[in-house]
This record gives sequence, C-alpha cells and structure tokens, in this order.
Amino acid sequence: MSLRARLWLVLGAVTLIPVLGAIVLLTVVTPRVRADQAVSILATNRAVVVAQLRSNCTLVGLAARGAAFEAGADSPRRAVASVLTQKYADYAAVLGSGGAVVAQAGTPPPAGADLVSCSRGTATGPWLAERVPVRGVPGATEVVTAIRLSPAYLGGLRSQDSFEPDVEIAVLAGRRVLAATLDPATARQLASARGDRTGRLSVGRWLVDVAGPSTGVPFIVAVAQPRPHTGLSGGLFAIGLALSGLAGAGVLVTVIARALTRPLDELTEAAQLVATGDLGPRVGGAHSGAVGRLAEAFDKMTTQLRRDRGAVEQSRGDLRDSLERIGDTLKSTHDMDGLLQTVLDAAVVTLQARAGVVLSGAPDQVRLVAQHGLGESASPTPVVVRPGVGVLGTVLSTGRGVTGRLADLAPTDTEPADGDILAVPLRSGGAVHGVIALYNRIDGRPFSAIDADAMRTLAGQAVIAIDNVLLHQEAERLSTTDGLTGVWNFRYLSMSLAREIERSSRFHRTLAVLMLDLDHFKAVNDTYGHARGDSVLREIAQRVQEHVREVDIFARYGGEEFVVVLPETTVEGATQLADRICQAVRREPFTEPGEEPLKVTVSIGGAAFPLHGSSAATLMRAADKALYVAKEQGRDCFHMPEA
Repeated sequence: MSLRARLWLVLGAVTLIPVLGAIVLLTVVTPRVRADQAVSILATNRAVVVAQLRSNCTLVGLAARGAAFEAGADSPRRAVASVLTQKYADYAAVLGSGGAVVAQAGTPPPAGADLVSCSRGTATGPWLAERVPVRGVPGATEVVTAIRLSPAYLGGLRSQDSFEPDVEIAVLAGRRVLAATLDPATARQLASARGDRTGRLSVGRWLVDVAGPSTGVPFIVAVAQPRPHTGLSGGLFAIGLALSGLAGAGVLVTVIARALTRPLDELTEAAQLVATGDLGPRVGGAHSGAVGRLAEAFDKMTTQLRRDRGAVEQSRGDLRDSLERIGDTLKSTHDMDGLLQTVLDAAVVTLQARAGVVLSGAPDQVRLVAQHGLGESASPTPVVVRPGVGVLGTVLSTGRGVTGRLADLAPTDTEPADGDILAVPLRSGGAVHGVIALYNRIDGRPFSAIDADAMRTLAGQAVIAIDNVLLHQEAERLSTTDGLTGVWNFRYLSMSLAREIERSSRFHRTLAVLMLDLDHFKAVNDTYGHARGDSVLREIAQRVQEHVREVDIFARYGGEEFVVVLPETTVEGATQLADRICQAVRREPFTEPGEEPLKVTVSIGGAAFPLHGSSAATLMRAADKALYVAKEQGRDCFHMPEA
C-alpha cells in the first residue's frame, strides 16, 4: 500500500489528524527545513568563499609569473610596479638570496612575516601570497606577490550575490584569527571553540561551517550566519492547515504533497544536475515560504557559479592570448633549458595541471630538460625516453599526441602509472625533437580536446623558440670557432683574454699566456702542399688539446700560430705546460695515409700577468717577443722572459 493511500485511510478515520499534522509541521518539520536550508546556504557560501580564494591564489600566481617574465625582459622595479598598477596584488617584490629585497611595490608586510606560497604551503599570516623563481635577473632569485587578508577584503568576498546579508567570514591559522568580518570578540570565541575541528559547529548565536587548508587556500576558512528562528511563527499557516484538515483529508494530503514533496524533489534534481556540471536549472519563482527562499538561494548560487565559470573561461581566453604574446617573447630567448621550463610552467598554469615534463634531445633518445610537480610527489619521473617505449616513447616515435588515462596506455616503470595524461610532440621541420606532457588536472576532470588544442598551440610556439635558440647557438659557435682546427678563433681569444685579465686584476690572481708557432711550416706547405699543411695544423691542435685544462682557452691566432690562455697559472706552471707541449709535438711524426711522415716541432714563448704585462696588448707583445727568443735559440723549445 502506498504512502498516499495510508494517509487517506488515517485521515478518513481520524479527523483530528490534520490539526495534529499542522502542529507537527510547525514544531518539527518546518524548523528542520529551515535548519537544513540554513546549513545548505552556509555550505554553499563556504564553498563560494573557498573557490574565490583559490581563484585569487591562481591570479596572484599568474601575476608573480608575469612579473618574473617582465623582470627578466625589462627591470625588477617596473615589473613589481606593473603588478600594483594592474591591481593584481597589494604587494609585489623581487627578492635575492637570503630574502634581500631587489625591488618592491605596495605596503610591505611586517618584518619577519612569512609569505608562504598559497599553492604549496600553509599560511601563518594574513596574506594570500605566491612565490615563483626568476631567471635572467642578476642578484634575483624569486618574485613574490601577495594580497592582504583584511576585513575589507573579506567584505568584498561577502558582497557576491549568492551571499545572505547576515553572513560573516573569518580566516584562521590554528586558533589564531588572521582576519574576520565578525567583531573581534566573536572571532576569538569562534577560534577558541573550533579547536582542531572542521565542518559544521555552533558558536553562541552563530551557525558556523569550517573548511581546513586546501590547494590554493593555505589557511582555515570559517563562514558564519545567525541560527534560524525556530519558534511557531507560522500562525496563519497553522490556521490554514487546521481549516484544510476540517475541509477534508484529501485536500490536506494534496496541499502537503504539492507544498513539500514536489519542490524538494525539484531542488534535489536540480542539485544533482549542478553536481554534474550543468548550471542551467532554475527552481525559484514557483514556490513560496522556506522552500521558496531555499529555491531563490539555489538560483542565486547557480547564477553566481555561471558568472564565475564565464569569468574563468574568459580568463582562460585572456591567458591564451597572453601565452601567444609570451611566445613572441620566447622567440628572442637563447637559454634552451630556461625556455623549455618557461613553456612548461605556462602550460601547467593554463591547463591547471598538477605536474608536467618536457623531454628533448637526439632522435634515438630524449632526456628530461624541465619538470614541474613530479619531483615533489612519489610518482616516478621519466628522465630518459627512447622512441616506441612507454607512453612518451609512443608520442616520440609516431609524432601524434596522446590524451587519456595512463592505466590504459601501458606506461613504463619510469612513468607515472595512474592518472590522466596530455602529451604532444615538439615537431620541427617534419621531425620530432621532444615531447611535452601534463599529468592530472587540479580539479580532477580529464583533459579535453580543447585542452589538447591549447597544448598544441603552445608546443608550436615552443618549437619556433627552440629553432631560434639552435640557430643562435650555431651562429655563435661559427663566429667564435676556427673552421679548420675546431679550436677558438682570434675573435674569441680577444674577448676571453680581456675578460680573464680583468678577473685576475680584480681578484689578485695569476694568469699566463703561451704563444705557439710551428717551426718551418712554410716549407711544409711549399713541399707537400697546403692540404698536407692543413692536416698538420689539425693534428697540432689535437695534440695540444690533450694537455690543456677545460678552464684554459686554446685558440688559433692566425696562420700557424696558436695561443693558450692559462687562468690562475704561475710562471712555473706555464713553463711546465710549454715543455709538455713541445714534447707532445716532437714525440712522433705526423702521418697521413699515402704520404711521407713529417717531423714537426714547435717554438713557444710565454708571458705572465702582471709580471710581464698589465693589459691584453702588452701581455701578447711580451709573449710574442719570448717566442722570437725561442726561435733564435734554435727552435723546438720554449722561453719565458724574466721580470
């Protein structure tokens, strides 16, 4: 027998039941509905506050990254000033080692205040802050941006349409009040009564919902509203129910079913749709009383959520435009690893991923050049990947992107085994030179086709920048390298010697120079031809390189002359090296397939800074004079002038 049939039987048998039902409705059901409504509204307001704080954490982080870019491209002072001009934060600073302030704007926090990154830590002070590393700025290590949590700031959060007018907000750290719209005494009472609990609790006349720290919200958030009135305020409604009971049980059942069951079912169905991401349902306007107020609050909540989602989508569009502008900036960047790390950080922020990697290198294998987030978790990090091996190896070998669950894609032991992945190739000139991959969205949703398109756009910008870096590196190498021997050329020698002399002078360190000249080299060219002479020069360069250090500068001075610059080397050290070079050259003949072996010797002249010269020109002249002395002494020897 259905519930409605049973009600008909009871009401038909007992005429007083409608009156009793009205009393029960006003004393039990209605207060509970109001209480449930208050709890629902309170939970909704708490969720909106947490979401707004998390969104502001993301915006503060974007402002910090933007300031880091601008500090490297322009100046730290203009970078922090731009953050405040655009009202992204209340305070911005570029910091050096030990927390020294390089540049700042806005009202600084009190001395000793710890501006903890809202996305990674737990705050102890009234600041919503983010820290990001900065590269390319001398003396600077990171950028910090922060918003002060003041009662006015919290009041701004409370001014949203979805909030009831009597809702109050408090932000806590442990049992300490950081900021609140409540009066100070009530805020302290709330912090003391909360203890270590989260969730719903009662403090005096207030009903409170407490949320603990979470990603993007590094402190405790409490939202409070007055307890709902539970007295018998529905007198007229009680009279109406009593009269309807006297008029007939059928009318009473119909009124109750339509007044309670149907609106609540509509609210439940609408809430379930909202939980799946559909923010379209509206339930207000057709109901009155407590359920009508709840429906109106529900509609306000969904309206605000639609606005927030639209703002987020607009923000993503703006961020995509910003990334395109960042791509234009990256085209002029020549630091490969820093460039790829910048690309990865931008991708993580744009697509709200928890972690990501960039791998690049030779066609037979690629190596890890940038990572974000994986090093902070227990998930394995792919350091080296070969084509066709694992998920990233498949992207590398096929040149096609991958989107999906890792558990369905057969990852290797060096790749995360579970979660979502979005990976696209870094393709240039028809060949795949690397892979960029993101793991797991922060909000738990899988990566979409729209995310994949944005990722491919970013990868295209990255490839253009990578090609520019490679071209720049090759051009720089060709401009400073001798094409015949592969050692440094005269241009690089001139720049390096001046730099080393300046360094030695500043730090009061020694420096030596050796000038090498092949003995009777003209006879080699005249007798055996210039091709054989070029072969001799190449082998001379190889033999000398076996005896110089990595810090030494070995360059071709011109023709058959070479120069070795020896930082932090004394006269005795330079003399020993000159002796080893002479022995290495004369040790065995210079051979060439099908050609007669040649005995080649070298004469060497040396000079030391500041003993024999205080500038590059005077030092080279001293070494050149010493070389002529070695020639006059019979060649195949070395000479170091006296002081």
